[in-house]
This record gives sequence, structure tokens and C-alpha cells, in this order.
Amino acid sequence: MSVRHRLGLMRWSAALGGGALVLVAGACAAALALPASGLGFTAPNCAASQLSMRVVSFEDAGGYRLWQLAFRNLGETCSLQGFSHLVLLDQNGQRIPAGFRRETGFPASVVTLELGDSAFVAFTYLDGDFCSAASFYAYRVKIFLPGAGSGLELNPVPRNGGPIFVCAKSKRVYPVTSKPGP
Repeated sequence: MSVRHRLGLMRWSAALGGGALVLVAGACAAALALPASGLGFTAPNCAASQLSMRVVSFEDAGGYRLWQLAFRNLGETCSLQGFSHLVLLDQNGQRIPAGFRRETGFPASVVTLELGDSAFVAFTYLDGDFCSAASFYAYRVKIFLPGAGSGLELNPVPRNGGPIFVCAKSKRVYPVTSKPGP
């Protein structure tokens, strides 16, 4: 920057006096008022109450069962990120103390849902008929989406033709995604 240019800036700044500070503050305020998209903004967490759940697919492959669920946003823009927490329930609605392990080979990214958009969660387990270890029956699956608060309950009996029969140490859950499939 030339000396002449610097002197011109100094004179301009001095002429404004305190106005330069006001000008800079105004520019900062305007920048903050811009839409947050593209500036690293993340929508608030989705609440379970603003989501509906449906089964996208239920597959059997060599004794392994794969459930793919869709969660549709019925409200304001929100986001989900990470892994759901799944709880298996017995015939009396009591928690079965056997958790799902996170399938960490898949990246967990933020899924932002506008009104009508869906996020997906997949979980797998080995059918109890295919293992020699402990197995049990589950009549319901409660899905707690990351940050969503209360869970949504899945009744697997109609799709499965009865309660699910689960090999105790075979359960896996995949991260929330924006498209079906783990």
C-alpha cells in the first residue's frame, strides 16, 4: 500500500472519528443477520414428537436380520447426528438388558431435516436359531434417536411373524444417515 493511500485512509478514519467504529460494528451486525446456511450452522436437534417412524425394509440374509427405519420430520427444520440407542423390550414391556453395539466403521454425519424429509437408522442381529450362545425373545424395540429425547416404539411382530428371536451378542446399530442403507 502506498504512502499516499495510507494517508488517505488515515484522513478518512480521522474524519469519521467514532463513526468508523460504528461502521465496523454495523458491518458485523449485518454479517450476523445473514442466513446461517453455509456458515457452519446446525439446526436444533429433532424432537421425537416431531418425527414419524416407518419400516423401510426388513431383510433376512443367512440368519442375520436387517431392519431399516425411516424417521420423517413433521415440524420445523431440525438435525440428527450420531447413533441411536436401541432398547429391546420383553412381552411385559420391560427392558431386556442387552444393548446394541455401534457399528463404528461407518461415518456419523449431521443429517438436517426440512419439513417432510427423512433420516434413516439401520440395525442388525443374528436370529437366535443360528447361535449356540444365549438368545432371547423381544416383543418391541424402543429407538432413541440422538438428541431427540423420548423414544419411538417399533412393534416387529407383524413383519417378523412373531417376536424377534435374538442371539445375545450379535446386535449392531448403524449411524443416522440421509439415505437408506448402512
